[in-house]
Amino acid sequence: MKSVGWLGNRQRNRMEKDTQEIRRVQEETLLRRLRKHSDTVYGKLYDFSSIKDTETFKQRHPVTNYDHYEKFVDRVAKGEQKVLISESPLILAMTSGTSGSSRMLLSTKDTNTDFFLQGVTVCLDVMRRAFPATECLQKTLKLFYSPLIRQSEAGIPIGPNSSTPASSRHMLHLYTTPALVYQVPYERDALYLHLLFGLKDRNLGMLESNFCSTIFYAFRALEEHWRDLVMDVEVGMISSALNLEADVRCALEKLMKPDPERAAELTAQFEEGFEGIALRLWPQLHLVLAVDSGSNQIYGEMLRQHYCKDVPFYSPFYAATEGLIGVNLWPLQERRQYLLCPRSMFCEFIPEEDLESDQPKTLLMEQLKEGHSYELLVTNASGLFRYRIGDIVKVVGFHNQCPKVEFQYRKCIWNCSTSLSCVC
Repeated sequence: MKSVGWLGNRQRNRMEKDTQEIRRVQEETLLRRLRKHSDTVYGKLYDFSSIKDTETFKQRHPVTNYDHYEKFVDRVAKGEQKVLISESPLILAMTSGTSGSSRMLLSTKDTNTDFFLQGVTVCLDVMRRAFPATECLQKTLKLFYSPLIRQSEAGIPIGPNSSTPASSRHMLHLYTTPALVYQVPYERDALYLHLLFGLKDRNLGMLESNFCSTIFYAFRALEEHWRDLVMDVEVGMISSALNLEADVRCALEKLMKPDPERAAELTAQFEEGFEGIALRLWPQLHLVLAVDSGSNQIYGEMLRQHYCKDVPFYSPFYAATEGLIGVNLWPLQERRQYLLCPRSMFCEFIPEEDLESDQPKTLLMEQLKEGHSYELLVTNASGLFRYRIGDIVKVVGFHNQCPKVEFQYRKCIWNCSTSLSCVC
């Protein structure tokens, strides 16, 4: 953690310098992507090798949506090389489908590296400065699950590209949940075990998940099953109602010891009700670490008002399946603001009044105006170019020359008759 903190401090200093020359850094990011993929079928189609500046790229390449890429992604899934990207994808990443049908995108090593260096390390540095108590040697209850992964015709994994136990395997010892739990295939049973081993640790320091919705529903489950959980803590066993393989159950029960004292503490707190329950169960709890903006804003608000009263929250990232978009350098501010990451993706912006145009004129970071809203276009590390991801953001200020944004809503891509603010 100290090594990652040192790296985060270095990356944050680099980001600070980048925000002072945003046009140059963004153009470097664009040209680096184009050069890397210039020898692909797609790169040759648009003659990436001859593009030397931003304006030429904008003139030559159209604004795109998913339909533009679908046939290329299908070719990659069947095993064809150098179609959209110069290397093989790590995974065919499925989008969440919050604004339409789920889409299959490519995810590459560069995507993951950018997320770690420009996102994770920077936000850990921010967290360390804003919440110094998180540096204490306490464990974290991290709620995440092993997703179901299928294979394409060519054997490429298909699934979500969000944080999973497999992608975090070197960090699992930081969490209260034993590694064996991540082999449990049923999310209901895995959640019970997450809660059980979290409740056993009175000195828990942090609650963490990718999204606040996951933490909210975990507390709903806790409210429903607390009596069974307390009984398991008291007798040092695992409920027979859980559908576990015999060897997994046996190994997990070896980690359990009867703890009637902790069970009595838990019972007393549960019987008082669930308002502010988090701090009463874990008096040394320092932070809830999860995204609470966008569609998760309502879950963050409900947690703060009820289960997690008086516990600080930090929403570290603004990201999507397409990659890292922004980082939150101001965790103590109530309204979530994200600094756009200058070297993660090349970004363009469509003014809100032009959203219905198929080929709208776009603006660059340095051309945006505070108080105005825009649709975000990205050119990323994994084969998307001038791509409309559908997010509408509002510019709320600038850090040096780089915009700070608030997520407003996701533009609906269904053929429905609702307004542009539809978030179906």
